[in-house]
Parts: sequence; structure tokens; C-alpha cells
Amino acid sequence: MALHTAAVPRLAGVCAEAPSGPVPPGLGPLRFSWSHPERGLRVSAYGEALRREAGAGGLAALLGALSRPDGVAWLDGAADARPRPPGPWFGAVGFDPSRRAWSGFAPVRFAAPRLLVWEDGGRRHLAAFAAEGEETPGALHAALDGARRAFDAVAAAGRDVLPRQAVGPRAAVFQDGRARWEALVDLALRRIRAGELCKVVVARTMDVPAAPPVDVLLAHLERAYPQCRTFHLAGDGGAAFVGATPENFCSLDGPHLRTEALAGSARPAEASALLRRPKDLREHEWVVEHIASALRRISDTVEVPASPSVRELATVAHLYTPIAARLRPGIGLADLVAAIHPTPAVGGVPSAAAVRFLGEHENLDRGLYAGLIGLVGPARAELAVALRCALLSDGAARLFLGAGIVEGSSPQSEWMETQLKARALLDALEAPR
Repeated sequence: MALHTAAVPRLAGVCAEAPSGPVPPGLGPLRFSWSHPERGLRVSAYGEALRREAGAGGLAALLGALSRPDGVAWLDGAADARPRPPGPWFGAVGFDPSRRAWSGFAPVRFAAPRLLVWEDGGRRHLAAFAAEGEETPGALHAALDGARRAFDAVAAAGRDVLPRQAVGPRAAVFQDGRARWEALVDLALRRIRAGELCKVVVARTMDVPAAPPVDVLLAHLERAYPQCRTFHLAGDGGAAFVGATPENFCSLDGPHLRTEALAGSARPAEASALLRRPKDLREHEWVVEHIASALRRISDTVEVPASPSVRELATVAHLYTPIAARLRPGIGLADLVAAIHPTPAVGGVPSAAAVRFLGEHENLDRGLYAGLIGLVGPARAELAVALRCALLSDGAARLFLGAGIVEGSSPQSEWMETQLKARALLDALEAPR
């Protein structure tokens, strides 16, 4: 597919409140979903009113256009009476946008939905979108009214319209060869000892030849990992990218930024020991320092706690440092992504040398794995690092698993760390459905 890098037109949109309860069928093809139960946010995007794609050379221009403050012309009254929708542009940026994309995806792709449904703070809203000038206000209001009637009908019926799924068998698992993995880690350690690298994050895959329906998989991930951002991005041709990532890349609102460093892993039973392990603390500090130093070059203020804490999830615990900043005037999302993506949590230190090492030796098509995924809109963005994720295609799932290699790492322990990280998706893939 050709990359659509033409100028991004403004969107026209209308918005209304919707009743709570089950989401009705027939709203259109589900192209994207996002939920963060801990925050009370859930987003579903149906259809595509517009799509824009780019390669590495067009990334900054595209992000700048999608996040411009006047990017949506609202046709339904005063702004102070209207809720602020997330996005509305949804999509992803690959780990390395200069490399080829997975089939059905692009190195950089964002789309505006025809219909956006979101819940925030216990209230549900709908918004309909089109390219400005392509639909009359009456047509947009008609689309919104049709969606509201569908919600009202389901609420009146008082039942869940989604079919129950049968319980499936335990899925078989096929992994990358352990010997190949350990050889890659050994090579990384030799490069570290030679002074060429300080840290590098190497990844491998795990294939499961049977996957449940996407809605069942996402529901399990939401229940098991409420602290994470659960996501689903539909590709062309039936492929889908799904996951429950613990790592927030950015929550950006005007100049106000919240991000985080997440590196260093252990079993939940060993969570407190993370704060005493030199190897994990060193790995975490590389990430903190990279993000903080990059932000200081584009921010008026940067706030970093003196020491990390521990974030415990159901199957793994991580060292965690929240970081806040106020970006300088004229600095926006494109500058932020250029400054800190990929972070050492998924690439390495030095960044360029680590990415080059991975391209030469990892022998893995990362695609969107360890890239950015989420929502972008007028002067706002909510993007996560795409981790604990799988590519679904032809009824099968390919899981992506990574581990940070620093001095003190061992091939055996890093293999076990990736096994630990696999549990999030394996449990969901093997859950009753």
C-alpha cells in the first residue's frame, strides 16, 4: 500500500452522551480499542473517516499535523459544555519506522474513526467524525443519532448482546531456540565489555497456533492487568495487534507531560528485592537518565524522584520511576517522540548503537513491537510503549518478549525473564473462551 503523506485536513465532529450498559453490535468495524481500568478510561473506534501513513522521514510532520490545536472543528455548540474526547486519531509508530512493516500494517499509521465511543469517569460519550467539508452537519448528527438509538435499544433489552464463547483447549507453544537466544545475549555482553554498548534490549518470539476471539482476549487482559493499558489495533486483511502494556510513553496535555521509566524485572514474590539488586538498578538508571536528560533539552521543568519504586503486576514486578515535565513553548509531540523514542527500556544505550546492533544481529521483525501505540489529538496525546503484546493473524498469535542486557546479565536468567513476561499473554490465550 502506498504511504498517504498528504496534508492532514481538519476533522469535523459532533458529540453526545450515551447510556451505560453493553455496547451494541452494528456500530461498524472495530479498528481500535484502548482501556486503562485503573484510570477508568475505555475507548473504542469504529470505521475510518481518514487514514494517514508515513515512513521515518515523514513521522515528525505527521505527528505535528495530527496534534495541531485546531485539528477538530466541532459542530455541536459551546466547547465548555462538551467533553474532551481522547484522540480522536488512533494508531501506532513502529520501533524503527525506517524498517519494513508487518503485513497489514505500516511503519507509522494513524486514522480518525467514523464513530468514537469512550467512557471516562463513569460516563459514556459518542462522537462522529468526517474530514471537514466531506459530510454535512446533518449527516454527522444522523450518524450520531443512529448510534444512540442502538445503545438505547440494548439498554432497554437489559441484557448483554455478546455471544458466550466455548471453552477452548490449552494452546500449544512454539518458541525461538534457546541456544540461538543465549548466543545473542553472549554477543551483546561481549559488545558491552568492549565498551561499544552500555545496555541493549534483545527480543525473541513465541508462537501459539490457536488464539481466542479478540474480544475474549482483551476482556481477560483487562481483568488481569487493570494497571496496564490494554490495546487492540486492527490491521488490513484481518491481522490484529493486541497487548496489555505496563509502560506509558506519554500523557501529554498542552505543555504538561507525564512519562515514566520502567526497567528491571522480577517475579512478584521477589518484588522488594529489586531495590537491592545492582544489575536491575543499573538497568533502570540508564532509562531514567536517558529520558530525563532528553527532556531537559526541550522542557522548562523536569521532575524526577530521587529513587525508584516497585510496580507489581499479576505475573511480574518492575522498577518504576514517574517523570513529569513542562515542555517549552513551541515544543510538541513530534519533538518529544524524536527526543526519547526508542527509550533504553526497549532499545539500549547508546541508542543509535543499540538499534544498529539489533538490526544486524537480532534477526527479528519487530514491526510495532516496542513501538508506540495510542491516541493523538489537538495538543494532546496518550501513547504507550507496545509491550506484553502479540500479533494475531490467521487464527494464530506471535508473542514478542524482550530483556535488557547490561553488565551482570546472564543468558540463563534473561531467558527466564522473557518466560516470566510471556505469562500475561499466555494466560489470556489459554483462558476459558
